[in-house]
Amino acid sequence: MTAAAPIDVNGYGLRPEHAPGWQAAAALARRGDMVAAAEAMLAIAEAQPEFLPARVQAAWFLLTAGRYRRAAALARESARQRPRSFEVGLHLVRLLRRFEAHALIQSLVGQLEVSACDDASLLLQLAAELGPVGLYDEVEAVLARAAAIAPAAPQIDALRGTLDMTAGRHEAAQTALRGAIARSRTELPHARWLLTLQPRPETLDADIDGIRAALGRVRPGSEGEAYLQHGLHNLLHAAKDIEGAWRALERGCAVKRALEPYDRDRSARLFEALTALPAAAGPAAPVGDDGTPRLIFIVGMYRSGTSVVERVLGGHPQVADGGESYVFPAVLREVADCNRPALLDVELVERLAGRDLGEAGRSFRAHARWRAGDRGVFTEKLPSNFLNIGFILQALPDARIVHMCRDPLDTCFSNLRTYFGHDAPYACDQSDLADYYRRYRALMAHWHQRHPGRILDVDYQAFVDAPAEQAARLMAFCGLDFEPGMLDVGREGGHTATASIGSVRQGIQRNRGGAWRAYREHLGPLIEALGALAGPDSPVA
Repeated sequence: MTAAAPIDVNGYGLRPEHAPGWQAAAALARRGDMVAAAEAMLAIAEAQPEFLPARVQAAWFLLTAGRYRRAAALARESARQRPRSFEVGLHLVRLLRRFEAHALIQSLVGQLEVSACDDASLLLQLAAELGPVGLYDEVEAVLARAAAIAPAAPQIDALRGTLDMTAGRHEAAQTALRGAIARSRTELPHARWLLTLQPRPETLDADIDGIRAALGRVRPGSEGEAYLQHGLHNLLHAAKDIEGAWRALERGCAVKRALEPYDRDRSARLFEALTALPAAAGPAAPVGDDGTPRLIFIVGMYRSGTSVVERVLGGHPQVADGGESYVFPAVLREVADCNRPALLDVELVERLAGRDLGEAGRSFRAHARWRAGDRGVFTEKLPSNFLNIGFILQALPDARIVHMCRDPLDTCFSNLRTYFGHDAPYACDQSDLADYYRRYRALMAHWHQRHPGRILDVDYQAFVDAPAEQAARLMAFCGLDFEPGMLDVGREGGHTATASIGSVRQGIQRNRGGAWRAYREHLGPLIEALGALAGPDSPVA
């Protein structure tokens, strides 16, 4: 290589004269001076505009430094430049995900020439980024290309099985996931856990033995053990081995709790800060006819029936099902210029207090227009957005809030036995779970008082007992006509990538309540902490 030859960085040619600047920026980052590191990278980007890695790396440094707004603007600016390598494009996709810039991600993926990529590992990494933002057609294309390159790779089948399960292709999901497990040299705990969401009587004993064997091979206290213990609980519950199921659940929760400690006091301060927020001075600026679809937010505790109602609403020809996204929390972070790991915390609430949220509303409307296409109604179903109701109704004064309510013990026990990602650390301990539930109920009462008539409570049990009647009530609130076909929640089409992935397409079920009763003697802390909310038939036997 001659002295004049470019230095290759991720498939780009960094000019030799800028190499010292790159190294200096990296050294600043290692010392923790992220803002200075970002400025050094931006100096390279200004001197060599075609060198996209400098701009992408600068945005990451700014995000780490908490400069959320500037990092987001730089990420969007970077997305206007066509990546010269698949790997740099993947890095940019990861960056855009931090700002929930779904439309830009879709546009970027269209430039990456997936069909020309020969690296199955990079393709799998891209697929893993696209699924959580609902770009399922793109995931299908990426997985097809990966399978053409490495047809026997178990990781491809594991992702394929996950995608099939979200789409309701349960037989295909079973085949793909079992094939992945059979060929893998690792335990694939997530794939094994997914299979337990739909236990099959004909394979129940073998699946129990398989998970127990896998538990002997994973590191104790690891995320893999947590997945497997929750999976073992699901299988033993299906086998009616209640004591064995409880032991597995108890261990799984203990591992998860150690991996993701929950700060109850911090959570209490958040609820108090939300309740103490002053009423907004007035609604955001009126919105003209900008083509934004009617906005419906579906909220509630996890496992309260939000997925069923989403499927019902999504059965209407005018409704675009937006799934669970973090777009609204992301637009709040940008307004507050605050990079926080949690959906919402006290610092973010304090930064947002008294601010004009018009910018947040405009950003969310742009997302809804892109996602909804030509449909006139758009649903957003992130249950924990119940925390954001005050901000939602300030930023989007025409939005409608559908709040799912379910029996407290049914809700809490279902939370306790569900493996969540990182969204519900309170769900691993009975006392913490009851405390969170009580605060949620108090906050919802506060939102009803603050915003009368803006929130529709939908009782889960009433809904499954009389679905047509309750669906008609729901449609009237949403300004839609009721159509009987909407009640076919098991219909083909759409994706459900939530905790209800294994059950939502089984139809509207009337027999899902009361599962906690079999575990009554183990649920003393939960029942005691819920107090009167637990109901008259719940005392420990």
